[in-house]
Amino acid sequence: LPLYHDMGLIGTVLQPMYMGAHSVVMSPWSFLQRPIRWLNAITKYRSTTTGAPNFAYALCTRKVKPEQLAALDLSSWRVAFNGAEPVRAETLAEFADTFAPAGFRREAFYP
Repeated sequence: LPLYHDMGLIGTVLQPMYMGAHSVVMSPWSFLQRPIRWLNAITKYRSTTTGAPNFAYALCTRKVKPEQLAALDLSSWRVAFNGAEPVRAETLAEFADTFAPAGFRREAFYP
């Protein structure tokens, strides 16, 4: 999420600072160019909380290739927040089904 957006600023910068937690920030353009970068970062940093607008989950479902999926470990992801635009149940279900083999749990969604 861009830092000029309230969900991006509060959820990914101010909240971790307040809690004294580790935070990794990625350019929205980097994500848009290659959505797998977000999921790779979750795998690499063992992220527990991250989120995006609904379109980002849909984009990952469409763009991530099976060979890329095999290299992901999303089992650390506890809170996958989704907002800033309408949240679509179909998108959540499709993302959960697609990324379950990589350890994503449907219960992590926090729309």
